[in-house]
Amino acid sequence: MPTELLLTIILAAVVCLLFLTFISRYKRCPSNKILVIYGKTGSGAAKCVHGGAAFVLPLLQDYEYLDLEPFVVPIDLDNALSQENIRVSVPTTVTAAISNQPGIMQNAAIRLLGLSRDQIQSQAQDIILGQMRAVIATMQIEEINQDRQAFMTKVNDAVSTEMEKIGLAVINVNIKDLDDESGYIKAIGQKAAAEAINQASIDVAEQERHGQVGVAERARDRRREVAAAESEADVGEAEATRNRRRQVAALESEAEIGEAEAGRDKRQNVAALEAEAVQSETEAEAKTAGYRAGQRVAEEEARRKAEEATKATDGAIRVAQETAEKAAEEARALREEARLRAEIVVQAEAEKQRQVVQAEAEKEQRRLIAEGEAAAILAQKQAEAQGTQAILNAKAEGYRQLVEACGSNDQAAAAFLIIERLTDVANIQAEAISNLPIDKVMVWDSGNGESGMSNLGQRLMGAIPPMHDLARLAGLELPEFLGKMNGEQAAGENGKPDNPKDAEA
Repeated sequence: MPTELLLTIILAAVVCLLFLTFISRYKRCPSNKILVIYGKTGSGAAKCVHGGAAFVLPLLQDYEYLDLEPFVVPIDLDNALSQENIRVSVPTTVTAAISNQPGIMQNAAIRLLGLSRDQIQSQAQDIILGQMRAVIATMQIEEINQDRQAFMTKVNDAVSTEMEKIGLAVINVNIKDLDDESGYIKAIGQKAAAEAINQASIDVAEQERHGQVGVAERARDRRREVAAAESEADVGEAEATRNRRRQVAALESEAEIGEAEAGRDKRQNVAALEAEAVQSETEAEAKTAGYRAGQRVAEEEARRKAEEATKATDGAIRVAQETAEKAAEEARALREEARLRAEIVVQAEAEKQRQVVQAEAEKEQRRLIAEGEAAAILAQKQAEAQGTQAILNAKAEGYRQLVEACGSNDQAAAAFLIIERLTDVANIQAEAISNLPIDKVMVWDSGNGESGMSNLGQRLMGAIPPMHDLARLAGLELPEFLGKMNGEQAAGENGKPDNPKDAEA
């Protein structure tokens, strides 16, 4: 009983140990890491798992993690030659990280596993510096300075292609500044600033001139309108005074009538003058409103043209950006297609070589098997031939001794040999009639008084060639102790008609 309890405890401990080992070797991969299983994986140098879990076989496999957190690579690029052989400085920061794409992730597992963050950053820095120098060498300074987006796109494409070879992906490229040792870029900036200041001064002077002209025109119109109104008022007053005097002189006798007419005329003249004054003011206001409306129309037209120019410029910029993005996408697609084609062609070529080697091995194996079978068949046939040769040699030796024992009597030797085969001959004769259906045999009456089944066996045996006939056909003469043919049979054989009766031995 204690032994069984001890075995149970040991078995339970082993099961618990295996369970704990299984649990400890089942590894889960976080979303910001890559689980790299290396050793005997059966799928290349390493097996990469992102965002999942896998079982790591004890003793046969081991594992490590690759961190997917982005890191910033500072690039202090100095004295890079442009297309015009002018040295420029482009301080840049590149944000990169280990890629989680299947093919690129495998490159990272092969080339970056076990390296620290500083070592990975150092490798990325060397690659970025070389590619930026290569890109700057293909561009002019004005092109780099005016179209920073195109420059960053080229740098991003060149750097991404090379970084993917070691398993890294470029997230962002940020150009801090652009400078050259000859001051060319600074001179370009000063020229652009001066042109902008001059254009702004021209625009301000133009607008001031337009304003002053407008103010002068409005003052001129106002003075013209005031002078016209004053002239009309003086004429009206003079005419009113003249009429009043004329009416006073003419109507002095008729004071009441004259006063009444003078009052009427005065009121009429005042009303006319007031109407003219109102008309003048109305015309002046209409002219002022027309000028203001024309000014507003001109301002709206200028604003509309400026907006159309701005929209056209924005459209051209967007078209250029779309064109650049399209070209970049096409380049990425071509690069990806080339990479996939290279991987597929390499794998297909390796598979083809493996199949060729396998076919050659199978062909060699079949050839060796065929040679072995042929050798076995040849050995078997040689052995059979040797056995047959030995049997024939033994028979020849036996026949030779038999002939010597018979005193070189050929007839005696032949008789002994026939005696050996009598059993076989008798068996053959018996077998010839053994399978005859006796119940279906029809016996015809021969007319000689012998009919029926009384001597059927004798007649059947007589139908078979006698032993002496067979020997004579073979050129032999059987000895007399084996029996001899009667006279009638001998006579029949000598040319006389045969007796229809059955022969008796």
